[in-house]
Amino acid sequence: MTMLDWLLTAGTVIDGTGSPGARVDVGLAGGRIAAVGSLAGREARRTIDVAGSVVCPGFIDVHSHSEFSILRGEDIEARLRQGITTDLLAPDGFAYAPASPSRLPDLLSYLEVFNGPPDEAWEWSDPEQYLALFEGRAAINVVPQVGFLAVRAEAVGWDPRPADPAEIEHMQELTRQGMETGASGIQVGLDYFPAGHASTDELIAVARVVAEYGGVYSSHVRGIRGDVAAGVEEALEVGWKAGVAVHVSHLFGSDELYQLLTDARESGLDVTFDAYPYMAASSHLAFCLPRWFDDGPPEHLISKLGDPAVRAAVAPHIEEFFRNYVPDPGNAYFSALPDGPYQHLQGRPLTDGIGRVGSTLAEVVCTLLAECRLRVLMVYRWDDEAKLRRAMTHPLGMVGSDGLFRGTHPHPRGFGTHARVLAHLVRDRGWLELPDAIRRMTSMPADRYGLADRGVIRPGAAADVTVFDPDRIRDRATFDNGRATAEGVGHVFVNGKAAIESGRLSDTSAGRVLRASSR
Repeated sequence: MTMLDWLLTAGTVIDGTGSPGARVDVGLAGGRIAAVGSLAGREARRTIDVAGSVVCPGFIDVHSHSEFSILRGEDIEARLRQGITTDLLAPDGFAYAPASPSRLPDLLSYLEVFNGPPDEAWEWSDPEQYLALFEGRAAINVVPQVGFLAVRAEAVGWDPRPADPAEIEHMQELTRQGMETGASGIQVGLDYFPAGHASTDELIAVARVVAEYGGVYSSHVRGIRGDVAAGVEEALEVGWKAGVAVHVSHLFGSDELYQLLTDARESGLDVTFDAYPYMAASSHLAFCLPRWFDDGPPEHLISKLGDPAVRAAVAPHIEEFFRNYVPDPGNAYFSALPDGPYQHLQGRPLTDGIGRVGSTLAEVVCTLLAECRLRVLMVYRWDDEAKLRRAMTHPLGMVGSDGLFRGTHPHPRGFGTHARVLAHLVRDRGWLELPDAIRRMTSMPADRYGLADRGVIRPGAAADVTVFDPDRIRDRATFDNGRATAEGVGHVFVNGKAAIESGRLSDTSAGRVLRASSR
């Protein structure tokens, strides 16, 4: 009988399927779960008594802006101490491949506010080379996805117009190349540009390619800051016409909004969504500019912000955005700003800029975006617990942190989401039962994105395993201190290697690229 690498004894195993827990042992060997049951007498190189703890699959975060952090090894403790063992790449369609040398600088500039700049040592020219950067240096697994923002920027550029037939064909070709590298699907972010210039017909065209590979069309829908229902309806239309599974990112709304998904599901469309357990959003400050403003690459937009006539034209739109989206501008605060004269505003409300940066809210926005070269990240707080509960308990919903890791005051969701689900939603509020909460973070996302041997505790499955104390686990990140890591996770195994052992960081290079061909 094969000697086990690790033997976890006397824990309560919650296997990720939603089934109740059972007190059994779990043995790991060769990067796999070798045995589950009564394993007394089995030989193991290391045996750990985990009595009183829950043993469950490692958590899968379906939406996190973490890839540059993973490559650098920064903030990886924030992921592991929540029990996360897998992140998906290209959230909101943010990607750097495929991008030709002439297109890449604009993508790097536009996405720097979310991910920071790449290290000088990183070199890639296609999706395959980009994924190769993660091999041997990632502490957790990553799942490749096609990023539509990069696809459209490469094929069409930044012009605010529909793609012509030749450009659509080029986008389909680029999408196919990405799927051939083992992508789980395509990620689309339609409130970001140049992706937001795409027509519904373009989205259907690329989604048809994804459908050929059995992939998923995941969308930050058009209109998150306005008519969300119309955006959801567009995503469903893409699903029906392309014959592709649909996933809606970070969706919060009314019962009527979720009914659109439920009705589509009952009619035969494979549709799901994700949400995070906080009453606050986070995005770049440029989110408040009108759609018509985004008519070119970053340098063009920065130049426009210096034009008094343009500032006058966008001012009423900025004021309207905050009236509708964040009625109290004091609930919008600076999360990250670049080095320079405004960095002291991090953690402060937007209104603190009035009188110091500009005389009006609109002038503050335009000045900061111009002088900080669009690199201003915000947190937008809201207060509607009923909306939060609908999102986190809906039967079609799973957990995605939408984590951001820039600045001194990041939204706490990147550092606390998965622990907060277990602590706040399960233990404190009773909104979810523990097995169901774990399912929403393990087998449900694994099934959604084709990770056949992950998200479950069963013999033969990949040994991505989290062990936590159900009484102690909690998120410590707050809006004042968004970088505090969670506590209560005692052990985390990534592909059978201990990334956290007895509460201490251990092997942080065991992650793999989980391509469709290798899952």
